[in-house]
Amino acid sequence: MDLSNFDTVKGSDEGAVMYVRHPVTNEKTDAWIKLAGPDSKIAKQRRAEIRRRFRNDKSGELDFDALEEEAMQTRISVTLDWGGIELDGKLAFNKTNVKKVYQQFPWLVEQVDKFQGDRVNFMNTSSE
Repeated sequence: MDLSNFDTVKGSDEGAVMYVRHPVTNEKTDAWIKLAGPDSKIAKQRRAEIRRRFRNDKSGELDFDALEEEAMQTRISVTLDWGGIELDGKLAFNKTNVKKVYQQFPWLVEQVDKFQGDRVNFMNTSSE
């Protein structure tokens, strides 16, 4: 078995395209979001930042709002590009718009989290 076919680091850094699915019918739409994978440099940096932040927190209490904000910042960081995304007209790709869309549409966040967390989406297609 050639393990190079299962290199999720390279695929995670390059990113993969997730086609947005209709929230009711689950049909694939023409809208897409390109995401860095869980083994990408970006994702690893975010995990390190989160560890540092919570390691330095001396309160000893788990702050769920802070955890959710960190999760949002991670989603924004691993979102590399998009196309076909509209909100009252075409919506340009930038980090401000990514946050706005993710905050407004939790069903889309679920799709993003599921896709981004599955390493299979970031493997070389010849590994199938």
